[in-house]
Amino acid sequence: MSEQHRSRIYAWIRELHDEPTAEYLMACLAPAPVSELVTKEFLTAELSRFATKEDMHAGFAEMRKEQAQQRAEDRRELAEQRAEDRREFADQRSDDRRAAQHRHYWQMGVILAATTPIWLDAFGIIG
Repeated sequence: MSEQHRSRIYAWIRELHDEPTAEYLMACLAPAPVSELVTKEFLTAELSRFATKEDMHAGFAEMRKEQAQQRAEDRRELAEQRAEDRREFADQRSDDRRAAQHRHYWQMGVILAATTPIWLDAFGIIG
């Protein structure tokens, strides 16, 4: 039944009875031609083209397995990177300590070189 026929039937029933009756009757009528309505067989055939519940569960299980493998690989790479960073930081700390020690010795040398004549003069050793 076309939309035009449905509209005419709705208007006619509303004139004869009331709007709720017309609404109820239109709800009972198929909104499209019967040949266009979906049958169970057609729906089953169409849905069979898609994944079944078991296929979905198998796919999800495979995806979880891949994610677990990726997580393990990421954790391994992160552990390797952290170990490399620790080695680099240890080397940097060692270099910093040596540089600080050299600065300290240099400063002490400068201080001793500058203050030794003053002390020796103060004690009357040179003068």
